[in-house]
Amino acid sequence: MKKDLKDIKFITLPGDRKIGTTVLSAKIPLPVEFSEGQDPNDIDFNSIVAGLIKVVAWTPENNNYKYYKDVLLELQPEVVKELNIAAISKSGKKEYEFAEELMLAVNHLSEAPESYVNLAVLYAQMTVDMHKSKDDIKADMYDDKILEILTQCINRHPKYAAAYSEISAFHMRHGNVEDARDALAKYVSLETDLKKKATAQGTLDSINKMLSSKDQIMYAYDKMMMGCADEAVDVINKYLAANEGCWEAFFIRGWAKRTLEDFKGAQIDLLESLRIDGKNAEVYNELSICARESGDVELAKSYLQIAVDLDPTDVIYLTNLAFLHLADEEFEEARELMEKSRTIDPEDPQLKYLMEEYEKHTGDKIGEVISEEVYTDEDFDELHRQEKEQNITHKEI
Repeated sequence: MKKDLKDIKFITLPGDRKIGTTVLSAKIPLPVEFSEGQDPNDIDFNSIVAGLIKVVAWTPENNNYKYYKDVLLELQPEVVKELNIAAISKSGKKEYEFAEELMLAVNHLSEAPESYVNLAVLYAQMTVDMHKSKDDIKADMYDDKILEILTQCINRHPKYAAAYSEISAFHMRHGNVEDARDALAKYVSLETDLKKKATAQGTLDSINKMLSSKDQIMYAYDKMMMGCADEAVDVINKYLAANEGCWEAFFIRGWAKRTLEDFKGAQIDLLESLRIDGKNAEVYNELSICARESGDVELAKSYLQIAVDLDPTDVIYLTNLAFLHLADEEFEEARELMEKSRTIDPEDPQLKYLMEEYEKHTGDKIGEVISEEVYTDEDFDELHRQEKEQNITHKEI
């Protein structure tokens, strides 16, 4: 843990010095916080305490760390309580850097389980605020600290229930549902407050039900990947009989029915999937196949165009649409889609086949990849700035 302690100076006392009942050793440099413009010879009690707090908070790797902690606790017997109150106050005012320093000092001085959880909660607040201010790098850094500090807590205090509750919430926020479930189950086994325990048990039951449903959907997906479409339909039928429908369930069943050439049934399921989640390119691609197999090529193109609009970098959608245009001798549209595909994956087998067919039907020879340079608004602003500096003007054409 590193921190720029620019306001801290380590001074060597000319001899042992006694403050109250505390003896400061002349053999160990003493950290003292100096404010701007303060006379180096002007050392008071508060400067020593402030220096010790910073060192205890930020430099646990210091060789004299235990000595500094002991001195601080001797000088200020109530320091843990006082720092904790101050830290909570500072976090409420969003003075996060100071709050972090105070909470770290509390944690290092006491190592009480509550101090770990309080610090994790502070990091969660900091993560949210950093995201709001668009500082995603710092947000991710503080987010990593949440799990780090909670892991330290359960390693040192394996029976402290609140830590598992916080870890569960952390994993749930990150979509790690299985890890969230495991941590919450541990919390339920340790919590002694019956009301909190019952609430957590209800959440745990919901997560287990969700995971059971997810397992069924993944099982159906695996069946599709193994080419067992009829078995996938059976799995989804059972799932939908016991659960509220989700887009994935209807999509997999629609995909399976399309594979089984039940195009009408497939379209019904796929459209239901879109009703639940209308922005899914995979579904539109499947609908396009159904429309084409049912003889409605124009509808197939429309569906594929939506898929391309939703995911313009997917070569499958681009080449599928290019194939339809090429089959209808719409060469200009097909060529445009092929060129876009070439900038993404020039080695795609479907693309190479389409290029050969295009050259065969048109007589045109497709040369090197045509690349496009994409400029952002910031790029244009910079170009205009450079032009002004160079006194360049454009003539109207």
